Amino acid sequence: MTKRKNDFDDFMREVAAESASHGETQAFEAYGEHFRLALEVIRLRKSQKWTQQQLAKVSGVQQSEISRIESGQANPTFRTLQQIAQALKKTIGFVDAPPRRRGARRAASA
Repeated sequence: MTKRKNDFDDFMREVAAESASHGETQAFEAYGEHFRLALEVIRLRKSQKWTQQQLAKVSGVQQSEISRIESGQANPTFRTLQQIAQALKKTIGFVDAPPRRRGARRAASA
């Protein structure tokens, strides 16, 4: 996991630098948020030393759906996330969002 996470972190730093140089910081922030869930599921699954198939068996979520979640290609339902969280002995909670910059809301809704 460390190698994969470091690769992803390096990639995200490159994208951030390029985004900033083109004035696309908001797009980059949205991109990072999109993959935050994927990285967290991978981290938690690996901490149990489980394969995707093992997580699928314990959670009742199809392995193909776990794969899609981990690759950032899925938009899982709350029920699916709840099943995965229960299998990993975790709870789902809301976290504080980073403060928005002034004008970010107008730009997002425009």
